[in-house]
Amino acid sequence: MSTFILTLATFAAILLALLFFKRVRKTKRRRVVSLAEQKDTANEQTFLLFDLNLPFTPDVHDVIYVENEYDPAINGYIQEHYEEIQQQFLSKKATFIYLPKLCGQEVSKEALHYMFPFLGQESSFVNGNLTVETLKSHILSGSIEGSALIHFVRMEAENPSNYYYTYRPLVADSSIPLSDQFENYLKHLTFSYRGEAGTSFNALSKPKNKDDVADHYFNDGNDNILFADKSIDDLTVEIRQRIIELRKRGVQLHLLHELVEECPTLSRLVVDKDYRIFLPDYNNTEITMQPLPKAVFFLFLQHPEGIHFKQLNNFFPELLEIYKRVGNREIEENILNSIGDITDPTKNSINEKCSRIREAFVKHFDTTYAQHYYITGKRGEPKKITLPRELVDLQAL
Repeated sequence: MSTFILTLATFAAILLALLFFKRVRKTKRRRVVSLAEQKDTANEQTFLLFDLNLPFTPDVHDVIYVENEYDPAINGYIQEHYEEIQQQFLSKKATFIYLPKLCGQEVSKEALHYMFPFLGQESSFVNGNLTVETLKSHILSGSIEGSALIHFVRMEAENPSNYYYTYRPLVADSSIPLSDQFENYLKHLTFSYRGEAGTSFNALSKPKNKDDVADHYFNDGNDNILFADKSIDDLTVEIRQRIIELRKRGVQLHLLHELVEECPTLSRLVVDKDYRIFLPDYNNTEITMQPLPKAVFFLFLQHPEGIHFKQLNNFFPELLEIYKRVGNREIEENILNSIGDITDPTKNSINEKCSRIREAFVKHFDTTYAQHYYITGKRGEPKKITLPRELVDLQAL
């Protein structure tokens, strides 16, 4: 009797195992089909090519929702989960652009003055009414079919004035929920990087010679326009967060194109008798820095011809003298060592100070204007502050 019960139990266990295995296989097969469906959907169209007359400047951080005709299900999902979607994209250092939310809205004063520092404190502006129809009119190759996410990735090689966007469909009635479609999109979102002369930037590359270290690792945030993350990665967490928050508001989409100037309005730069720095034509904004970065800033301000990083050691006496005046303190051994490191082309200290100088400006206004005030330059060339010297008033130096 006990043998019979044991046999029956064994049979039942085997039967349950077979049923479980069958269900697992079915689930896996369903998952494979779902992924295949998504892959097929995603492969319906890969790229859109836009002409150079887009009414905004493409930015690699932007992912724009587009649709051929209004899709109530997808729009309803986006509107209900808008803040959540924004945060998901921000976690990938990207910005989700939903045109109905952005267009026709008054721009915050903070964002407006960040983009256009020459405007008065009481200025206001409403974003232009950019629509998908406007985007369609600039398409050179491909078309918008249904609903999709598009993302700027690169310039066209043969015509650098044309823009390539990846195109990824969204399907409301897919077996894949919209939440999963957004999640899967973000998992595979990458940015296009381009270094000098259109070559790929290799962050792991090494300088050729020991005295090329400072020059090799210099980053002014300007040379690599498409090097999206690197342009802000060497800034402090506080400044990075400020820039990201401004991106979140759609600032980088440049829908404020009616205000964009062909030649940026530059402010005078005044260094008063207390070595404080003011920009009187940008609402008298004060630029603050620690003594060492400020001394480096003044050094380059006094050399409009620029300074080769390989020749930094020649500027030790001058930088030391500037620091004595700016710091207004006794020169201790640690300060001498710091200035020695700054003027040592085999070390990266000068780049750290240049980053602090850059963030002192970009925390107040966009790089379109800020780049004229901090230290810029290409590898192997003199680094300089490009602000015309007729706009510089050095009352203390």
